[in-house]
Amino acid sequence: MAKNDKILIDGIIDERVVLKLPSAKRDEAFEFFSFEQILKDYDLSNDELKSGVVDGRNDGGIDGFFIFVNGHLLSDPESFSWPKTGSVLEVWIITCKHHDTFKQAPLDNLAASTTELLDFALESIDLKGDYSDQLISQRENLKLAYRKVSPRLSSFKVNYCYASRGNTDRLGESIEARAEQIKQITTDSFGKCSSEFLFLGSSELIQLFRQIPNFSLELPFVEDLSRGERYVLLVNLQDYYNFISENGKLRRYLFDSNVRDFMGLNRVNEDIKSTLLDLQSPDFWWLNNGVTILATGASVVGKSIQIEDIQIVNGLQTSESIFRHFSEGGKDPKNRSVLVKVLVTNEETVRDTIIRATNNQTTVELASLHATDKIQRDIEDILKKHELYYERRTNYYKNQGISSELILTPLYLASGFVSLILKSPDQASRLRSRFMRSENSYEKVFSQSTDINVWPQIAFILKKTDDFLESVRPKGNRGSERFLKKRRQILSFLTISKLLNTFNFSIHDLISLDLAKFEKAELKKAWKLMYSPDEEYYSNTKRLKRSHFIQLCQKAHDEWKVMGIERITKGGVRGLTNIKRTPKKVTREFALKINSLLPEQPWKPGVHKGIVAELGCSNNEYHSAVDLLIEEGLRYKQIDGVVFDSIGNVVAFDEERVDPNTLSLKKEEPY
Repeated sequence: MAKNDKILIDGIIDERVVLKLPSAKRDEAFEFFSFEQILKDYDLSNDELKSGVVDGRNDGGIDGFFIFVNGHLLSDPESFSWPKTGSVLEVWIITCKHHDTFKQAPLDNLAASTTELLDFALESIDLKGDYSDQLISQRENLKLAYRKVSPRLSSFKVNYCYASRGNTDRLGESIEARAEQIKQITTDSFGKCSSEFLFLGSSELIQLFRQIPNFSLELPFVEDLSRGERYVLLVNLQDYYNFISENGKLRRYLFDSNVRDFMGLNRVNEDIKSTLLDLQSPDFWWLNNGVTILATGASVVGKSIQIEDIQIVNGLQTSESIFRHFSEGGKDPKNRSVLVKVLVTNEETVRDTIIRATNNQTTVELASLHATDKIQRDIEDILKKHELYYERRTNYYKNQGISSELILTPLYLASGFVSLILKSPDQASRLRSRFMRSENSYEKVFSQSTDINVWPQIAFILKKTDDFLESVRPKGNRGSERFLKKRRQILSFLTISKLLNTFNFSIHDLISLDLAKFEKAELKKAWKLMYSPDEEYYSNTKRLKRSHFIQLCQKAHDEWKVMGIERITKGGVRGLTNIKRTPKKVTREFALKINSLLPEQPWKPGVHKGIVAELGCSNNEYHSAVDLLIEEGLRYKQIDGVVFDSIGNVVAFDEERVDPNTLSLKKEEPY
């Protein structure tokens, strides 16, 4: 190891501590830096990196646990696009220590843990070790992935990595022997599995850090047709493979703007694979739609084109199929070609239109295209005026070297909107990206009719809240994002409600608020309210429940005289975190029949009985139809005689049954 490499690493960590990436603690900054470098080839976003952090008490000697299926991170099994065939499963188990040497103890701990964690015959409750919920959750994800893809598993590899600031030239024999033992434990646990153990010290980490994504590349071609700055090329398959790969690995960062993940060898990709393998088939480009590349500049010299700021916006399935063919030893003796379109434009609206058009030609979930929506571009523009960067396209600003402290993701901002505007910090604290799969849920948050000026306010409030939470996070509490995610929404909501003296504040109220008042002293008051001795239940709970949220708001009402408590007890928004699908037998036609028989809202208790009898349907079918009517905006949500619009505002109530002052039932009535 060069003697100055450790000094360089320390300088990088110093800078990240100042930026609080991911926190102001040196060991956590080193850990996150190591994850970035080790997993660089997967081009993960900061949120994706944080999702694999299992460090903390009872971590079994494991700091990072990452699962990849066909090169894509498995973080949310429910929304993951599982491949139909041809699956590659990779696991990274990482240990990071901010030591200047490699020590035996971390490997002893890791060996003991892997022995039982990789024994899938054991249920989690039967494990002898005391493991954290985060580690158990990742183990369950791996078990699920292994079970799902095992019938079509073409490759399975478990990678281990021990990162420190030490010198890999000075590993002791006992350390290397323990690493070999861990590899053996792994391969003995699975029928078809390879395993590798890497040691990364200061020199190796610096070398990885210096590898910068190259968005400007040269592409040789066979034939070309051009008009202005638009090019249609026939490119040799081997040359295209070299273009999209480096050192045998796919340049995933070139596909940031592509809205589809590789779906494994589904019917379309099976056809591509068959074409590549069949040397008697017609030329490849005759049978394939090809690839579309967006660029900010391109120039042809001879039989090659130099392309600037490359983004492959269509053709991921084709590209990964070609990559797999050659990386697995495939040949192309007939020198076949793939069709490549290169479009040069600097206009964001034009680029987004091309992305949407080229990705709308095959079956794609509509929510995947939301990055190109006007509202998303508007949010990006308004935040940029406040020197913040909205990453509507994964890693777009990260790959430009923008500090992660200034980058906000759609999910981060959406959680703030759900908390502050929809008045549901409980749902916001567990919001996942799958809420965008439902058009109804998506438009509740990202509506074009919402005043665009609310987004910088939300961003500032969340960032300021996170800064405060980092200052009070206990020293023994590892996992910065887990700590913040559980608390940022309720803390910011209580503080804003106190400043505005009402829980029922509007978007206009939030926009008009002088954010200079949203200071540490006010956050501290809300923090004390949350963690006073009689609120111990909240500090011990795994997540914020609706009942806990209501109790805390009631306490704020009692102690601070905050108005509008009825909005909390009666309001709230449902269907964002657990999107329920309407049963297949409940069609829109059936729902419209229900709608024609329903009276004007607010309707009386028992109104469903006559409708169920008339149509001969079940109560579940009736309620599913009403849910569908609410989703489509034909009816409003109604609770105990009070009618709420899509963002929780009271629009009507039953004057015979509901007290107009409290919006509570005047007396108990059966429903």
